[in-house]
Amino acid sequence: MVNELGGKKAFYEKKNVTYDLEYRDPNSQTTLVSKEIYVFDKEKSFAEYTEHSMLGAKGKVTEAYDGETAWIRFDDKLSNDKQSNGVARFWRKTNYYWFAMFFKLQDEGVNLKHIGNKKVEGRDYDLIKVTFGDDIGDAQDTYVLYVNKRTKLVDQLLFTVLAFNITEPLLYKFSYDTIDGIKVPTDRVEIQSNWKGDAVGKKWATTYWTNIKFNNKIDKSIFSK
Repeated sequence: MVNELGGKKAFYEKKNVTYDLEYRDPNSQTTLVSKEIYVFDKEKSFAEYTEHSMLGAKGKVTEAYDGETAWIRFDDKLSNDKQSNGVARFWRKTNYYWFAMFFKLQDEGVNLKHIGNKKVEGRDYDLIKVTFGDDIGDAQDTYVLYVNKRTKLVDQLLFTVLAFNITEPLLYKFSYDTIDGIKVPTDRVEIQSNWKGDAVGKKWATTYWTNIKFNNKIDKSIFSK
């Protein structure tokens, strides 16, 4: 799967990525629209939002993670609000992880287990359970990847969000584009599910990644608090 995406070495040689993100969840009325910047070294993450309904914010919102700590600004004013900074840390680390996840599956502390095979909509899949060591990441979520036996790509996955006490799975389904030799999931839908992979929610949330560009010239000072 990693080789089919373009290879781990080739991915990290890109050094960084920028793109536009649009996330809309009709279930929670959450809308996030941002310009994202990630530097792969130390997993630094930065975003400027034009919409951030999760914080009820009006005007410009800026988030960053410098590899150790996260911060957030509202209209260029640094916030000391604990909840806002916690939300900023969640999205900075989460958005980076979703972009780089398939290459990070080979990181130390990631546990992979083949748990069976399944046919979904006429396609044959290997099911891979992903868990994490106790000290890996801010939360040790559980994933089940559906790896297409023919294409070797992850067409869909199940996952928890323990940071928000979500222990029953959500279901993601992906569509890919190839950007500079790397296959990237650019179109994603999400819904409440069960561990059998059946959708149980009523409405799908959507995420779109557009204008993706690797290996940019980035001013590293943007990550500094």
